Amino acid sequence: MTVPSISVEEAQQLLAADKAVLIDVREQDEWDAAHVEGATLAPLSAMPQAWSELNLPTDKTVIVMCKAGGRSARVCQFVGEQTETGHPILNLEGGIMAWHQADLPLITG
Repeated sequence: MTVPSISVEEAQQLLAADKAVLIDVREQDEWDAAHVEGATLAPLSAMPQAWSELNLPTDKTVIVMCKAGGRSARVCQFVGEQTETGHPILNLEGGIMAWHQADLPLITG
C-alpha cells in the first residue's frame, strides 16, 4: 500500500500557514536530540494508544514524521489516509533527516 506523502518544503509551508499539524512518532531520546518546533510527540512504541490520545484539530492536514520516513509510513498505514473530518494524513518524505538537509529550523537539545 502506498502512503500519501508530502515533501519537507510543502510541509513547512502548510505548517507556517497554520494549515497542518506535525506528529513526530520517534522516541523520546530522538525528540530530545532534535525536533521541529510545534510538533507533537507520539512515539511509535506507544501506539495505538498515543494516537488515540492526540487532540487532533478537525480543520487541518495531519503530517506524520520520524527519522527517515519508515516508521511514520507505518503509522499512516495504521490510521488511514484521512482524519474523521476528511483532512489528509500525510507521511513526511525523508523525515527529520530531510528536514535538516533542507536547512529548515530545528530545536536541538
